[in-house]
Amino acid sequence: MAEQPRLPPINAIRVFETAARLGNFTRTGESLGMTQAAVSYQIKLLEDRLGFALFERKARHVELTARGARLATGTSDAFRLLERTFRDVREDRDTVLSITALPTFCSNWLVPRIGAFQLDNPQLAVRIDSRADMVDIKAGEADIGIRIGKGHWPGLEARRLFGDTTAPLVSRAAHDRFGPFDRPEDLLKLRLFGPIGWWNDWFKQADGDPARLPDRPALELETQTMEVSAAIASGDAAAMVSPVYFAEQLAAGSLVAPFRVELDHGKAHYMVFDPARSKEPKIKAFIAWMLFQPMAFCLNRQEPAFPEAGQAVGKN
Repeated sequence: MAEQPRLPPINAIRVFETAARLGNFTRTGESLGMTQAAVSYQIKLLEDRLGFALFERKARHVELTARGARLATGTSDAFRLLERTFRDVREDRDTVLSITALPTFCSNWLVPRIGAFQLDNPQLAVRIDSRADMVDIKAGEADIGIRIGKGHWPGLEARRLFGDTTAPLVSRAAHDRFGPFDRPEDLLKLRLFGPIGWWNDWFKQADGDPARLPDRPALELETQTMEVSAAIASGDAAAMVSPVYFAEQLAAGSLVAPFRVELDHGKAHYMVFDPARSKEPKIKAFIAWMLFQPMAFCLNRQEPAFPEAGQAVGKN
C-alpha cells in the first residue's frame, strides 16, 4: 500500500491560509478566484484529512478554532517564506549574470577582464562557474557559456570568439638559460609539460622530428594554468598550452613563445546562449561587451578585437 503523503494538498492549504486571514469564505473565494462552495469544499477536505475542525461557522463569518489558529500561524509564516524566496529568485534572474566556462579560460582570460564589464554594468552581479562539467543553459542553469567546439550545440546560439590553438611556451629563465631555440628539437633540452599527443602533432606541423619525443610528458596536470605555473617555477621546462590564455605573461616577458607555429585543433572558443533570452538586459549587455568592447579582448590595451570575433554561427 502506498504511503499517504505527509502534507495535505497544497491548494487546500492555500485556501485555508487565505480564509484564516480574511475570516470569511466569500471573500476568500473572491481573493482566489473561486466560488464559496469550492472554498468550503477545500476546507472540509483539509478538516477530514486532519481529523478536527479548523473553523467555527458563524452566521456572517468564520472563526478559527484553537487548533486552527495554531495551524494558521505556521502556514502563514510558510507562505511568506515562499513568497520571499520566489521574489529573491526573480530578482536574481534580473540582476545576477551566471557564466559557465572551463577553469583555465576563467582564471586566465575571463577573471582578469570581468571587472571592466562590471564597471560598465554596476547593477549586475556576476557568478562564474568554472567546473569542467557542461551545464544545461536551456534549462537556466547558466545565462552564458564559453565552450570549445565546432560551434554547434542544439538549441543554443553560438558566437565565435577565437580559435583553439596550442604552442610551446617557456619561462624567461628557461629561455635565457637553455636557448636559443632555433629548431623544435632544441626544446628537447627542456622537460616537456602537457599532453604528449599535442607535442607530437606540433612537432609535425613545425617540421620537427616527433620520433625524438619521449613516450610521455614529464608532467601533465589538470589545467594549463597549473602546467605553466610548474614550468615557471622549475625554470627548465616547456609547456604545450594555449597562448591566448597567457597573453599577459607573454606581453610582460615572463613567458616566451620561441616559435610562431601554433597547432590548430580545428575548434574554437564560442560564447553560447539561449536565443529566446538574448533580449534580456543582462545577457544583451554581456554579449555586446564581449563582441564589441576592445578591452574585453585586449585587457586594457586599445586594440581592435579579433577580426572573426562575433561571427554568428547560428541557432541549432
